[in-house]
Amino acid sequence: MPNSRPAGPRRPLSLAGVLSAVAATVLAAGCAAVDGERPAAPVPTPPARTLRTPDTLLTLPRSGAPLPAGLPRFRLNELTREAAPATSTVEATYGRSRPTAETIVVSAVSGTVADPQATLARLLKPYRIPKPRTVEFGRFGGEARCGRGRTADQGHLTACAWADPEVAGVVVFLTATRQPDRKEDFLTIRDEVERPTG
Repeated sequence: MPNSRPAGPRRPLSLAGVLSAVAATVLAAGCAAVDGERPAAPVPTPPARTLRTPDTLLTLPRSGAPLPAGLPRFRLNELTREAAPATSTVEATYGRSRPTAETIVVSAVSGTVADPQATLARLLKPYRIPKPRTVEFGRFGGEARCGRGRTADQGHLTACAWADPEVAGVVVFLTATRQPDRKEDFLTIRDEVERPTG
């Protein structure tokens, strides 16, 4: 008769150990799948746009009056080089001498802006603004900055520039007295000047 030894009691599997092993396997597999196959977040593409020159901006009529002497400017022929080839441009002055003297100068170009960050810095450079600040850019995206400066005749100016891969421009507010914050006015003007095509 074969020598049979009674089997000893079987060691029960630890439920906690089983769960830990399963969880580790699932997590490792899940992390590998997520890390290896995570799709890049889509970057929203702003709609194609064209530029226009409205009859009024902030209730100010379009003006043919010469600009104040000594006003530093980013001129249109310089601006068109920032979006070559340019597809549309605007350069206009708005103002009313009474009851409150104010002038708004708008210059913008659409096309292909190869380096929006560098373009933005160049747009503000002529106005000698000590510390331009990043501001809300509006519904068309990109980046925008505003800052305050002075004209040669000691007038006050606020310059706001914006740039994205398709459009770049600058809005300058000119007054004889110190100005309030103009960020909301800038957004209103950008909305008026830029229009989706089609």
